Order: sequence, then structure tokens, then C-alpha cells
Amino acid sequence: MRRKFSTLLDEHLYDRARLEARRQGKQIADVVGEALTEYLDERSALLGPAEVVAGSWGALRLPREGVRQLLEEEEGLLDG
Repeated sequence: MRRKFSTLLDEHLYDRARLEARRQGKQIADVVGEALTEYLDERSALLGPAEVVAGSWGALRLPREGVRQLLEEEEGLLDG
């Protein structure tokens, strides 16, 4: 499923995306989507799969250390 959203891009960045889309014979949305997917995949790899914050998809509005402290305080939650 695709979802529509609006954003503002720097004019130079938009022009680059438009030219790349034309070069590949794709829509700008496809080029931007691929770039965003690549960026998010890279970020996830840096955080590692075991990171609670990464696994929550940002739903937890608490700094990483705060999440870690809460998990440590919860008896037995982090036990192997």
C-alpha cells in the first residue's frame, strides 16, 4: 500500500531527484522512496536489531537511556 504525504525540499535537492527519476524512467516518488528506504535501513543497521528504541519504530518518546533504565528496573524483564 502506498500513502501520500507532503514535504518541502530544497530546490537543488528536488532538481537532483527529478533528474535522477527522469534518468531512471521512474516517478520522483519512487526515487525518493528508494532513497528513504536505504537511509532508514542504514540507520537500523547502525542501531542493531536488539535496540528497544529501534524496535519500537520511535513510538517510545523517551531517550534510549531512559528506556534502558526502565527495563532494568522491571524485575525479570531482561533476564535471559
